[in-house]
Amino acid sequence: MRVVLTQPLPRVRALAPALRRRGHEVVELPVRRLESLADQPAVKSLLGNLFAFDWVVFVSPGAVDAAWAALPDPWPPGTAVATVGPGTEAALLARGFDPAALFEPLVRPRQPPFDAAALLQETPFAAPAGLRILVVRGEAGRDDWIEALRQAGAAVEVVAVHRSHALPLAETDIRQAADWLAEAARRPVVFVFTAQDAIDRLDHALPSGGRDRARALAVHPRQVAALRKCGWSRATEMRPGESGLVAGIESADRA
Repeated sequence: MRVVLTQPLPRVRALAPALRRRGHEVVELPVRRLESLADQPAVKSLLGNLFAFDWVVFVSPGAVDAAWAALPDPWPPGTAVATVGPGTEAALLARGFDPAALFEPLVRPRQPPFDAAALLQETPFAAPAGLRILVVRGEAGRDDWIEALRQAGAAVEVVAVHRSHALPLAETDIRQAADWLAEAARRPVVFVFTAQDAIDRLDHALPSGGRDRARALAVHPRQVAALRKCGWSRATEMRPGESGLVAGIESADRA
């Protein structure tokens, strides 16, 4: 299967080789690069004192990757962990994190859509009064769910562990992706999206012809709707994480 990945650097460079080992052709089209901020004193201080929090919430695999070097080892067992979805949980496990060592089970939304709003429906975040929570994320992000936790009585701190930089799209890779798109009726191709900015950038960079024949995968219903609005009529939702990506691509190969 031909696959076009749009995940940010450096994550895309871990995913692409894994797909190539499974026999897929891959074009890497990251639209942004994540710069870790974990070496900044204020960030290191918060991440090094996790025992001061009841819960740490990781909002994305990128947040896990950026923060990992500054996290305590061993993890304080009295500080529980939550994620917004299985992709972020998988990123923790891939780093060697052991949820069984904690006093509380790891918490994440049990079913799609996997996002912060869904996490607020889970215990203990549905009634968080008195909890001390640290949110680990990038510099940019939605604040509505954080304010909802505060309004419900939680003490929430936010630590930005990465900064996002827009990347120019490589002309060679854009041409390759456009060629694959033009040939989608004869040779299947899957475009993978995990963020709205990638959808927007490729909407301008790629021709519209062929989008109705290619497959597009995204991690959230809002992204699927945005893709269909841009002409990707075969856009579907996949489960987050590498296993969800592989399953989505290989199910498309059989479709």
